[in-house]
Amino acid sequence: MRDPIAAHPSMTRNEVNQRIRFRRFLLASTFSAVYLVVLAIFHTQGKVDRETLVQASAIATAAVLVFLVLFRSGLNLRFPDPSLTELQFLAAVSTMLFVVYRAPDTRLVFAAFFFVALMFGMLRSSGTPLTVLGWESLACFALMVGLRYVNNEDVEMLRLDLLQLVVMAVTFPWFVLIGRRVTRLREADRRKDVFLASLAHELRNPLAPIRTGVAILRMTGAESRSPTVLAMMERQLQHMARLLDDLLDVSRISRGKITLHHERIDLRDVVDAAVEANRPLIEQMGHVFSVSAPSEPAFLNADPVRFAQIISNLLNNAAKYTPPGGRIALKAEHRGDEVEVSVTDNGIGIPGESLESIFEMFTQIGSQSSNSQGGLGIGLSLAKGLVALHGGTIQAHSEGLGRGSEFRVRVPTRLTLDAGSATPASTVLTPQRLKILVVDDNRDAAESLSMLLELKGHEVRMAYDGENALQLAEDFRPHTVLLDLGMPKMNGYEACRRIRDHAWGAQMTLIAVTGWGQEDDRRKSTAAGFDGHLVKPVDPETLDELSMHLHSRV
Repeated sequence: MRDPIAAHPSMTRNEVNQRIRFRRFLLASTFSAVYLVVLAIFHTQGKVDRETLVQASAIATAAVLVFLVLFRSGLNLRFPDPSLTELQFLAAVSTMLFVVYRAPDTRLVFAAFFFVALMFGMLRSSGTPLTVLGWESLACFALMVGLRYVNNEDVEMLRLDLLQLVVMAVTFPWFVLIGRRVTRLREADRRKDVFLASLAHELRNPLAPIRTGVAILRMTGAESRSPTVLAMMERQLQHMARLLDDLLDVSRISRGKITLHHERIDLRDVVDAAVEANRPLIEQMGHVFSVSAPSEPAFLNADPVRFAQIISNLLNNAAKYTPPGGRIALKAEHRGDEVEVSVTDNGIGIPGESLESIFEMFTQIGSQSSNSQGGLGIGLSLAKGLVALHGGTIQAHSEGLGRGSEFRVRVPTRLTLDAGSATPASTVLTPQRLKILVVDDNRDAAESLSMLLELKGHEVRMAYDGENALQLAEDFRPHTVLLDLGMPKMNGYEACRRIRDHAWGAQMTLIAVTGWGQEDDRRKSTAAGFDGHLVKPVDPETLDELSMHLHSRV
C-alpha cells in the first residue's frame, strides 16, 4: 500500500493521520445514514412508516455524533486507525450499525457499545476486512445474546440476520480485492510515468555532449574528412532523441498533461517542417517522394509544433515500413472549414483485422520484416492522441499485407482571425558575441557545450554546481546563463532565484538546459524565473536562436 505520508510531503505524520481520520469520519457518517435507511426499508418490506424513518434517522444522527466525539477527543485513541483501508473501516461500521438497528434495547447505550465493539474489532484484528467483519459479528452477537435479545422464539429472525451477515462477509472481500487491484494498477501507472521521465533524463545527459561533439567536429572541418561518419552519428542521435520525446509525449497524453499552444498557422509551413525533419531518412531509404500542398496560404488554428509532429510521425512511419526505393506521397489541402493531410505509401501494408489496433501503444505490423527499421510502436499512437487534442480524426486504410497503406488526418481550422491578418514574419537576428556562463554538474556536457560556444565566437565560463555558478555570475556578469537543474549543493531552480534576487541578475537571460522536459518541469522553471527551457540534447541552432532572441529583448 502506498505510504500516505509520501502523498503529502509538506505535512507531518500526525497531520496526515488527522486528515485521514476526518475523511473516514465523513465517509462513515454518510454511509451510516444511507445504510440505516436501507435496513429500515428491508425490514419493513418496503412499507416504511414515519416512525421507522425517525428511528433510523435518530440512530444515524447518534452515529455521526459518536464519530465526531471520538474524532475530536484529545485522548489520542487512534480511532479510526489510519492503517486500515476505507473498505475495512466500513466493514466494521456496517456490522455494528446493523446490530444496533436490529436491537432496540441497545439504543440507550449506543455510544458505549459502538465504541467498544469498533475498538475491539478494528484495533485487535489482523487487518483484513474479513477478519474485521468476523470480530465485529462475534462481538455484536455476544452482546445481543448477553442482553437476551436473541431467544428460542426468534430463531427465524436470527436466521435472517445471520444470512445478511454471511452475504456481507462474502461480498466485502471481493470489493476489497477489486479495490486493491485498482490501487495497484494506479500505482503501477504512476511508477511507469516516473520511470519514463527518469529514463529520459538519464539518457539525455550522455546524449548532450555527444551531439555537441558532432557539432564541434563539423565546425572544425572534420566533416570534409569523414562526412559519412558524421552524418550517420547525427542521424542516430536525432533518432534516439526522437524516441525519448515520443515516449514521454505518449505518457503525457494518456494522463492529460499535454497543453496545446494554439495560434494561427499556415498549413504549408508545418508541412515543410515535417518534410525537412524526415528528408534524411527518406533519402537514405531511396524512396521516391512527392509532396502536394496548397499554392495559396491555408490558415488554421493549431499548435504548430504538435501539428508538424503529427505529419512527421506519419512520414516517418511510411519511410520505415516501405521497402527501399518505394513510393511515398504527402498531400495537404484545405477543404471548407477543415484541413486534410494524407500520407500514402506502397509499403508492407496493414492486415484488415489490424486497422483499428494499429493506433494502440506498442503495436507493430511486420516488425520482423527485414524491410522494417523497427521502432517502439508508439508513433501512430502519439499521432492519434495529438490529432484528438486538435479536435480532429485520423484513419488508416490498406488493402492488406504487401498492398501499401494510407493515413488520412482531418482537423477543423477553427479560425478566429481574419484571413487577411497573416502572422508577422519573425525578425532575423544578427549573431553577436555574448558572454555566456555554462553550469552543469556533468563535466563532459559543460565542457563540450562551452567548446562549441567558443567556436561560435562567444566568451564562455563554466561552473559545476549552483553555489559556484552564483559566484561566477556575480564576477563574470554574463549576458546569458545556461543552467542545468539537477545539481549538487544548490539546484538550478534555487541558483536562478538567487541570481534574480540581485540587481545585476535581474536582466540576465537565464535558460534551463536539462534532461527534464515535461510540462510540469517547464512550469517550474518559468516560476523560478527562467526565460527559456531547453531539453537535452540541445540543437546548437535552436540554442543560438533562443539565446539571441531573449538577449535582444533585454
